[in-house]
Amino acid sequence: MAKIKGNFHMSTKISFASFNLYNFQYKGKKTYPRKPVITEHDYCQQRHWIQEKLREIDSDVVVFQELWSKECLDEILQLEEFKDYEAHYINDDGWYQIAVALIVRRPWEVDGPVSVIKDFPFQQLVKVDAKDGEDDELVVKIRRFSRSVIKACIKHQDANTPPITLFGCHLKSKLASSAENVDKPYQNAVGSAISTIRRTAEATALRMMLIDHMKGANTPTVVIGDLNDGPLSNTLNIITNQPKMTKNARGGDKALYSTLFLQQLQSFRDVFYTHEHKNHLGVLDHILVSEEFFEHSTDAIWAHEETRIWNDHVGDQNPYSSDHGIIKSTFK
Repeated sequence: MAKIKGNFHMSTKISFASFNLYNFQYKGKKTYPRKPVITEHDYCQQRHWIQEKLREIDSDVVVFQELWSKECLDEILQLEEFKDYEAHYINDDGWYQIAVALIVRRPWEVDGPVSVIKDFPFQQLVKVDAKDGEDDELVVKIRRFSRSVIKACIKHQDANTPPITLFGCHLKSKLASSAENVDKPYQNAVGSAISTIRRTAEATALRMMLIDHMKGANTPTVVIGDLNDGPLSNTLNIITNQPKMTKNARGGDKALYSTLFLQQLQSFRDVFYTHEHKNHLGVLDHILVSEEFFEHSTDAIWAHEETRIWNDHVGDQNPYSSDHGIIKSTFK
C-alpha cells in the first residue's frame, strides 16, 4: 500500500484514459463547412469502433477530445455494458466544432458542478526591455483557450478515498493557423508560429490555474488530454514544472508527473507513441498526475501500476478509427 496521508487510511484503485475521437459527429450533421454530411454508415462504423475501444481500455475515467455532438456519446453509453458511466459535456444544448467531454464510472462519480473554462487568467503576455543589450520586448495578446477546458471533482463511494480533481484538455494543434495577412510564401511558417505561440500561451494559462489549485492544498490532481506536444517539449515543461523523476525524489507540491515517465521508472520500455504525422511517431496525448500519485513522494496515496497505449490503429487509413493512440494509466 502507498504511504498513509492525513486521515485517509485506505484508497481504492483507479484508472484514467485520454481518447481522441477524431471528429466524431452525429449522422446527418456536418463537421467543417467543406466536409460532407455524415452518413449513417460512416457514423455507425465509427461508433462501433469507439465502443470496441472503450470495452478494451476499461477505464474508470475517460477524457475525450474532438467530440462534435453529445448525441454521439449518449448513444454509445446506452449500451448495457456502459450503464455505469455518466457523461459530462461543456454544454447540454450542443456546441460549435470539436469539444472535450468526460465520462466517469461508478462507484466514482462527479461531485458538484463541472466547470467549463474558456477564458485565460490573463489577457496578454508582456516582456519589457531589460536594458541588457538584447532586444527582447514582447507583447502577445491572447485571452482564451482554443478549446474549453473541463474541470471536475470526482469522489468514490468509499469515504476513506480522497476526492480527485480532473482537468480535461485539448490544446492548440501543431497545424498551421490561417495567416492570410502575410505573403503566400510565408503563410505556412507564420501560421505554424501562431499555433505554437497559442499552444504555449494555453499551457501557461493552464499552469497558472494549476498553481492556484494545487499550492498547499494537498489535493490529488490529474490533467488528461491531447496536449499536442511531446513529453519533453517546452509546453509540457511549463505545465508540469519539470519535477525530479527519480526513485529518490520526494514529490513537489505544485508539480505534475507524466505517467509515461512513471512507466519508464519501472520498466525497460522507452518507446511510446500516440500519433503519426508524415511517418514521424510522437506522443501528443498525456496523463499528468500530482504528487499524491507519485509513490516516492512523502504525500503519496496511490502508486503507479501501469500505463498502456493502444496505437495499432494509428496510420491504418481507416476513416472510422482515430489518428491518435489511446493512453490509459492505472494506480493502485
